Order: sequence, then C-alpha cells, then structure tokens
Amino acid sequence: RGAASNSPERTPRKRHNGNTSGELHLPCMIFEEPERPHEQPPVRRKVSSSPMLKEDECSHLRWQQALAGREASTLSKDELQALEDTNMPLKHRHALWPQWFTAPDVNDLDANVEQLSEADADAINADVARTQRKFGPAERATLRRVLRAYAAQNPGVGYCQGMNNIAAVFILLGFDETATLRGCYTLVQGCCPGYHDRDLAGYRLDAQVLAKLAEQVLPQSSLDLLAALDVPLDVLATEHFLTLFSKTWPIEVTARLWDIILREGSPAVFAAFLALLRLYLPDKQAMAAAMSGAHGEPEEPVDVFRRQVGQGVAKDADSLLREVRRIIPMVSQGEINKLRFQLAGKKSTN
Repeated sequence: RGAASNSPERTPRKRHNGNTSGELHLPCMIFEEPERPHEQPPVRRKVSSSPMLKEDECSHLRWQQALAGREASTLSKDELQALEDTNMPLKHRHALWPQWFTAPDVNDLDANVEQLSEADADAINADVARTQRKFGPAERATLRRVLRAYAAQNPGVGYCQGMNNIAAVFILLGFDETATLRGCYTLVQGCCPGYHDRDLAGYRLDAQVLAKLAEQVLPQSSLDLLAALDVPLDVLATEHFLTLFSKTWPIEVTARLWDIILREGSPAVFAAFLALLRLYLPDKQAMAAAMSGAHGEPEEPVDVFRRQVGQGVAKDADSLLREVRRIIPMVSQGEINKLRFQLAGKKSTN
C-alpha cells in the first residue's frame, strides 16, 4: 500500500505493534480501502518471501518512500545509512547483498567435489544434521552442497565449524545455492581472514587485535567489567567471530547486522563485538548471582555473558546497531591492518 492520502474516503487505524523481537517499532498507519463497485479488491502485498523471517509493514513503507520508484541498487551510501535504523525488506536484500558480494559467480558447485577429504565430508554431514532445527530435507541438502563445494574448492582450509551457521543464514533468507556459496566466500574470506583455517590462525591473531581495540575504544568501566569476568577474550569471542553472530541470534537481528557487515567488512565485525562488550558485560552482582546458582543452575562466566547478549539483542536490536555504527569509525580497516601487522610480527619473533 502507498503512503497516506488526504482523501476523506480513507479511514486510518493505528497498527498495534507488540513485537519484542528486536524489530524497529515505527509509528505506522494502515489504511483500509473502501469497497468500490465494479473494482477488484486490493491485493495485499506479501511482506516476506521467507517463512522464517519476520518483517513489518512500516519498514516496507519507509523503503518505498525512500526509493520513490527507483531500484534499491541506485541508493547512495548516505541514503542506505539513513535507512539503517529500520529493517531492510527481504526483497531488497535479495537485490543488494549479491551486489556487495566480492566473490565471483560460481557456475558449478560440483566442481572438484571428488577432492573433498573424507574427514571434511564426515564433519559436514554431522553439522548439517544439527544446523537449524527449522530446516527441512531440501534446505539441508542445499546446505550440504554449499559446504561441500566450499571445502572442495578450498582444500587448504577445508571445512570448519561455524561455516554451517553462516551458510544457513543465506538459506534461511531464501538465497539460492549459488548466491549462498558466493556469500560464504565473501564473509569467510573477506571479513574472517584465516578464522576457519585448520589452526584458526587468523582468528587467534584477530583476537589479539580485538584486545588492543578494546583498550582504545571501550570506557574504563567496561574494561573493568571485562577484567572481572576473567575469561580470555579469544574464548569469549569465539562463537561470535566464527559464526558472525548467526548461531544463536534471532535471524532478523543477524540479517540487520549483516546489512552493515557486507558493506563495511572487518571493521563492522570488530565493532559489533565491541558493542556487545559495551552493552552486555555482566556486573559483579549479576555474576555472583549466576555463578552461585541463585536463580537456577550455576553458570560459567562465558555463559552469563552469552545469555545477557542473547536477551539484549532480542529485546532491543536498535540500541546494539546504533552502537555498532558509532564504533565503526573508531576501528578503521587501516587501524586493523596496522595492528595485524604489528602483532603478527611480534608473534613471528617470539
């Protein structure tokens, strides 16, 4: 439906929004068209082509007004940033994300698949079976083909846990297997360099980079809470970095974060985890209660942090994404590269 009209024939009613899944709650009016003789009833637009993704009409209306008849691909960076405080409709992700993929088109997913190692094949089969309980046989078959293709075409890397969760997001959002493989290439090789190597060397290096950036970006109060948590940062960040925030988060929140990551690259990955530390580190009182089992079974510190993250992003994704955008300019690609070079040099001389 289009924007509100001044016509007296249209009677507005407020749209009640009780959603607490992290979607933006914009004031929105929905209008009912009066019936007119000799006219077909209006066709309601399908809001989402993915049954696993929740979307709201207000987001569609805002994007429709911003586009003003143009294709989403014509939006400038400034226009896209102005729309980041609302959810991108899925149909525009289908148009924009492939344009942001840095990997070339893949013509044959079965190329080189005979070179897949037996160990990688077994690991893929095991992980496909336990990825996304909502997946049916068709989705699992697509996931298996994509993971096998990636591992076969990158024998030096092969398959690593975490890739399954990344690939599953594209499938959940309705991308075909070719686009899913391109998306995996883009994120795994572009935003997560070396994270999924057999020795996780790239991730171990970037965990050190993360620690340096935390010292530069986070306030002292957050650094104090992080120290009190007494969990190595490479342990605390493992799940989030290796799965790009896709394993346990609501798909709507992961997709909104990926809207940023696909455009900004590694700075957005670092900024996202720094934002989690800034917003969701448990204080001493919460830690003491959780570890003592005051509200149930005793929890380990890393589990307390992950629980607070999960509750926070599900309740208020907008605050998280605002914090991510605020931090991105502080963690430029140049600064990340400089720290990688410095820390890799120190490691090689030890």
